Amino acid sequence: MAVWDRATEDLRKRLQSTSDQKWNEKATLKFGDNEWSDTMENMFWGYLLDMIHHRGQLSAYLRPMGVKVPAIYGPSADDSGS
Repeated sequence: MAVWDRATEDLRKRLQSTSDQKWNEKATLKFGDNEWSDTMENMFWGYLLDMIHHRGQLSAYLRPMGVKVPAIYGPSADDSGS
């Protein structure tokens, strides 16, 4: 958990210090024979929305099994994260 917390804090600092010019630069993500090219800003939004999507998938699998959804990527209805 300590490693995660340090990495998260480092990422927050780096994102806050990123210039508008950098956010508007082209970025490319390659996966297999495919690639996704867009601005850095749009790529980060896509990554955030993908994390939200997968959190929803976990919720959909856990709740029907009677398991409370943990606070992943922030609080859930079952766990405030505190």
